[in-house]
Amino acid sequence: MHDNVSETIFNRLEEHGRTWKVYVEGDTGASLTGLIHWPMLHERFATNFVPFSEFEKDAASGNLPDFAMIEPNLLVGHGDFHPAAGAALVKGLELDVDVPSSILAGDAFLQRIFDAYKEMRSEDGANVWNTTLLIGWDEPGGTYDHVPPGPVPAPDKAAPAGQMGFRFDRSGYRVPAIVVSPWVEPGSVYNEEHRHTSLIATLVKLWDLGDGFTERDKAAKPIDYVFSRETPTDPDEWGVPQANPVPQWQIDWEASDRTLSNLGNAAIPGLIETARAKGFPLPAQLEDPNFHLTTDLAFHAQQLLFRYIWPLLGPEGEDLDQIKAIVEQDLNDATKPEGEQSK
Repeated sequence: MHDNVSETIFNRLEEHGRTWKVYVEGDTGASLTGLIHWPMLHERFATNFVPFSEFEKDAASGNLPDFAMIEPNLLVGHGDFHPAAGAALVKGLELDVDVPSSILAGDAFLQRIFDAYKEMRSEDGANVWNTTLLIGWDEPGGTYDHVPPGPVPAPDKAAPAGQMGFRFDRSGYRVPAIVVSPWVEPGSVYNEEHRHTSLIATLVKLWDLGDGFTERDKAAKPIDYVFSRETPTDPDEWGVPQANPVPQWQIDWEASDRTLSNLGNAAIPGLIETARAKGFPLPAQLEDPNFHLTTDLAFHAQQLLFRYIWPLLGPEGEDLDQIKAIVEQDLNDATKPEGEQSK
């Protein structure tokens, strides 16, 4: 993460006078987009990373930026079509704060996005007629594909080979993508070969953003040709799909406190040491010889940590005060022998 200093599309947009925001769904208070590109984007965490509710407001008022990226909830209570099952990233161990949740949440979130987009009617700002909604997936859901992955240009031909000698010169399996716009012919199916980098290629072409980033996006086919209508369709006549109800989920703290996975036991102390090295004020309980990490402490503490890193995404007011009080109690419990913790 700290070594990832590659230029991002967000940096390029700023260089060319374009505006952008990342709209993040969920209550976790963190952005994986920001986390992955920390070195290049951390200076924008306090300004350009906002809750998804702000997207709905900006869409309604016509105040969307030039480029709006919507990040679904990728963690607790997934909204990204991933069916979480309580599993940590270590085989055989469970981390129940990633509670079982339904992929129906992805449909429900997609409907919120579509509804907000369809009703964009600003006369002098962003509206449904001058804005395109692109929906993409990074996985096909495990379904069989009769088309084998073909060759593609390596992003950097001079880069060394990766694991098992792989040179990143072969495509992955096919995944779906949907383009929503009044200027696209309804029901169209496009069989041209595109890649995830086709989005970057399209932005570079339409907004004259300079050279491509890698050989992969330079070779990707833009999607601008799909806007083929001479007159737009009427959004009021579009079909409006209705998502199915999403089952509720909840964290079973009693079960989750039985174990913290190897991942948690390794990552959380690492975060503590990083905070100590950077001079962040740390609770006195961490120095107690009886201190032991618990799952609920790890969960609530990360909410406060993320609130510090992404100030616009975390809890505010009474909600923030409540989490602080919970963390204080969790810290006190973490210095007590097992069985004496608060319930």
